Amino acid sequence: MTARCAGFLVAAVLAAVVSCPITPTMHAVAGPPPAAVLTAVADIGGGDASGAPFRAPRSATVGQLRTDRTSCTATVVESRSGGVAVTAAHCVHRPARSPLELPPGAAGPLAVTGFTPGRDGDRAPFGSWPVERVEVDPRWVGSGDPAHDVAFLRLGEVDGRTVQEVVGAQRIAFGAVAAGTPMTALGYPAAAPFDGRTLRRCTSPGVAVSRAAFGALQMRCAMTPGVSGGPWLSGFDPATGAGTVSAVTTFVDESNGLLSAVTFRPPARTLFDAAGR
Repeated sequence: MTARCAGFLVAAVLAAVVSCPITPTMHAVAGPPPAAVLTAVADIGGGDASGAPFRAPRSATVGQLRTDRTSCTATVVESRSGGVAVTAAHCVHRPARSPLELPPGAAGPLAVTGFTPGRDGDRAPFGSWPVERVEVDPRWVGSGDPAHDVAFLRLGEVDGRTVQEVVGAQRIAFGAVAAGTPMTALGYPAAAPFDGRTLRRCTSPGVAVSRAAFGALQMRCAMTPGVSGGPWLSGFDPATGAGTVSAVTTFVDESNGLLSAVTFRPPARTLFDAAGR
């Protein structure tokens, strides 16, 4: 930690910068109040923090999201249109400013090159799906507030079918998540020792909630950049890979080394509805 960051939360944004091959992102520096204490401490020990490979029938709902600058993760969620996925806003739109020091680049939308659900090594068993529209909170666009680092994608059809018809969808829930809730985080980490080609998993018997880290959920997890936008699922069934998406990965809190995720506040429901229209 550098001297200028001493006593402050240091966060690493977990979108991997794409430059063929994928290379790690820069660290991001945030400046909320010092002393990142947990407002509601849960038992964040136990679980599996290794980022082990994971595959189950419904895990195909999670895939790699690529833009001209980044590699991230997105998840197909249940919608009437059958074509909605959720990710982190910083994966698809660079804000005008932010308390996070983001990788270099001009402010504005990133050019999304495709979503590959269920990527398995060099295989794309369910194809690549076009992103027709991106819904991002204006507060993220203007301020880069990590509390609004959530985006919804409207995916186009392929051969007349929606992505939900092909791979299924995860349930989604809006609102706060209590400390101590068991959760599973999934994603496609792309920085070493991972390579962005395999879905990985971390589990927690009880997440923590950090007031100092933008109210984020936190768990121990070894996953690296590329996992940004990946789902945090409650009520997760490892046999089927199904659960309820309650948050998405945003950053690593380097004051304590915990993976951190933003929950879906009320404005996120408006974005979800807009993406589904």
